[in-house]
Amino acid sequence: GRENFDVTEKRRGAGRGWETMGASTKTIETFGSTAAKALGFAVFCFGVRQIVLATTVTNKHQLRDLTVWTTQSTVGRNETLGVAKSVKLPDWMSDWELEHDGRRAHDFAKLDDQAFQRYLLEQEAEWKNELAFCLLPQAFKEKIKLDTWPLIARAWLRSFLLANLIYLGLGLTWAYYIYNVYGFRFFPTGATPRVGDVAEQVKVSLGALPMYSFLPALCENIVERGWTLAYVRVDEYGWANYLFYFFAYMAFVEFGVYWNHRLLHDLRFGYDKLHYIHHKYNKENTLSPFAGLAFHPIDGILQAIPYFWTLFVFPMHALTYELMLFSTAVWTTNIHDCVEVECQPIMGAG
Repeated sequence: GRENFDVTEKRRGAGRGWETMGASTKTIETFGSTAAKALGFAVFCFGVRQIVLATTVTNKHQLRDLTVWTTQSTVGRNETLGVAKSVKLPDWMSDWELEHDGRRAHDFAKLDDQAFQRYLLEQEAEWKNELAFCLLPQAFKEKIKLDTWPLIARAWLRSFLLANLIYLGLGLTWAYYIYNVYGFRFFPTGATPRVGDVAEQVKVSLGALPMYSFLPALCENIVERGWTLAYVRVDEYGWANYLFYFFAYMAFVEFGVYWNHRLLHDLRFGYDKLHYIHHKYNKENTLSPFAGLAFHPIDGILQAIPYFWTLFVFPMHALTYELMLFSTAVWTTNIHDCVEVECQPIMGAG
């Protein structure tokens, strides 16, 4: 919260590092102690991963054994009816491939699980690319030969386009409502951020977005290669395991984000070289919805790494993971708007 940030600022001495406040104990974080914490956490995560691999993952259903519900058209006397039926996923995929590519290029029933998953994830990535790239003029896409780009490069461009759209679209909408529509209620004294402060936040954020977009693109590529425990379909593990590992994943992510953030405060190099940029805007008269992504690029990536790292520890539904990143973008807008709202258990809200 803002109180913690204010305490952080007051602890900084003139070139003397962290100072004591009253009866509190002097705290010094070094590279050595930080490395020890990181190593300890990595070993702990490895142990948890081994337990997960030895239990739930061994009972994971193979993709080629799954079934899907589809609608088959049947012609009656007077009308065409759609009859729902259960078919094997490999058979359904073969029909889908024939319909979209004009041929059956894969024998899905004989593919191993990793190859089958990679195919499904790459097709999902292409679908997301089509949605994102419809924002670009066709002539521009042809000029840059977008279809020839590697999948990871197109994933980066998609992330970059959508990140700009979400940041600017959500920020402008949020700012319009809290400052103009409901400004009389949320800011009765008229103490809203100055245009210059908001413009600087936007400048820093837009400058960092190209690097921010690299992490989800890299993560998507690694997930497609099967190096994480991410999976494609909920029925690979079942709804009970889906929910259990979702909350386990979130607990680890919260732990990782908290310690990343704390170390960026406690480690002098982390604050002086990286995190101070974000805290230039932590005063009530400068904070705005646009401050949520106003970080040094490395700082922002470090705080997002737990979302990626934890994919190696727990099975996580791939699309749910991506929707979580979107939810985080909404959340970070909310916690920087200086509007006090009771909406627990969402941490940091208001």
